[in-house]
Amino acid sequence: MGKPSLKREELILKCEDYMLRGYDRPTEISQLVGVAYNTAREYIDVVKTRWEMQGDPATRESTRAEMVKKAQEVIKEGWLLKSNAKNTMEKVSALRVVLHAIERVTKLQGLDTNNQDVQRGTVSVYFQRQRQIMALADGLNQLPAPKKAKALEMVKAELKKRQEAREKP
Repeated sequence: MGKPSLKREELILKCEDYMLRGYDRPTEISQLVGVAYNTAREYIDVVKTRWEMQGDPATRESTRAEMVKKAQEVIKEGWLLKSNAKNTMEKVSALRVVLHAIERVTKLQGLDTNNQDVQRGTVSVYFQRQRQIMALADGLNQLPAPKKAKALEMVKAELKKRQEAREKP
């Protein structure tokens, strides 16, 4: 990986960290990470793609439950900050934190009908398959040369076997 790739990866990890804290809008991410709006939108898509590709459903559900719990803790803390606020500006800031945390909980629980994924529709099976293939290809390219050659031989053999199976009536 070159320096630009490392820098990009660092920014994507920052984006992911902020997304785990409840920030999910490109405008918020662009301000927090210090990138352009379109770049922030791209990073958000990268993080969401990574999340979709990770783990089994049980792991995702436990992670979702943990994130809901953290967001609920943020809500409680936000209300506490609001009640202890010294001026209107502090109260408004605390209520904004509460509002964002509530939005996060509704999205995590699937109650937000304005969710971007719902607006775009479900991701096609084809697109998901393409992402899986790209991830596998990246993993293959990172293997040492002898293991890479062996893996490629195995893939070619499997493709040939499937081709022969399709040709049979």
